[in-house]
Amino acid sequence: MSDYPIYAYKEMLDDQFPFKIEIRTPTNMNQVSHAHEHLQLCYMMSGSCLHWAAGQQYILTKGDLFSIPPFQEHRLSTREAIDFIMIQVDFMPHAINESFRDLAKMQTFVDFAYIRPLISESDLMPKLAFPPHMQSVIESLLSVILTEWKEQEEGYSLAIKAELLKLLVIIGRQYKRYSQTQGQHETQRLALYREAFYTTITYMETHYHEDLHLEELATMALMAPSYFSNMLKLVKGKSYIELLSAIRIQASMELLRGTDLNVTQIAARVGYNHISHFNRTFKKQTGVTPGDFRKHHF
Repeated sequence: MSDYPIYAYKEMLDDQFPFKIEIRTPTNMNQVSHAHEHLQLCYMMSGSCLHWAAGQQYILTKGDLFSIPPFQEHRLSTREAIDFIMIQVDFMPHAINESFRDLAKMQTFVDFAYIRPLISESDLMPKLAFPPHMQSVIESLLSVILTEWKEQEEGYSLAIKAELLKLLVIIGRQYKRYSQTQGQHETQRLALYREAFYTTITYMETHYHEDLHLEELATMALMAPSYFSNMLKLVKGKSYIELLSAIRIQASMELLRGTDLNVTQIAARVGYNHISHFNRTFKKQTGVTPGDFRKHHF
């Protein structure tokens, strides 16, 4: 159990359109350590402040953009006699695209926003410093989003989605340019974490019949269990339980079509210890019982 609050996204964001944008200053910043289920992007419009994340302190100045991924402890604090204006964007990926898959294809953005913050080494900077000509582009996009959010005229959510997607593309491209200037160390570390994550997905797809546990798979992926499940939701569109069930039911459908094994044998073959659980899950995902599926597809 963590010693800081972890906010569920439904506590902070609207379930229908899980997005929020706010202006943070020294008078309304959150100085209490906390974490949340959603992704947060912070952009410094002016001034400077301190950001504490993963046990380290970072100085943010104008033009810096910082990613706070789900479940990462963090907080803000002021620098003596220095004001600041920060734009804080909170959202769940399905605010942009219900299937998640478009965002997952933006690998450089996923690297920056989700994979990179896992590497808590003091010599690696988990932020982007945009050059002046790009700052104006970022600030123009954020201004449009702020206006749409404030006025909420008809179609505002679609307008925000469009501008937010542009923002994520720009961040991904900027991070790609940044990463190309770095040494092999950061590239190798990112590759290590990225490969561990995707290797774990492959392991789930090939060892689904075994007694798999979230904690063990998360360790394999070099992630905390909640973070791993969140990443699966981002990349595959399903949480850990949902993905494992989908893999197992797909395998059972192939066995029902291509073998004469009975339903009980098939349930055990794909990793279900209780036939009743298998039958419920199969019908929930396919709309029919295993027996009816076989009748129509054998």
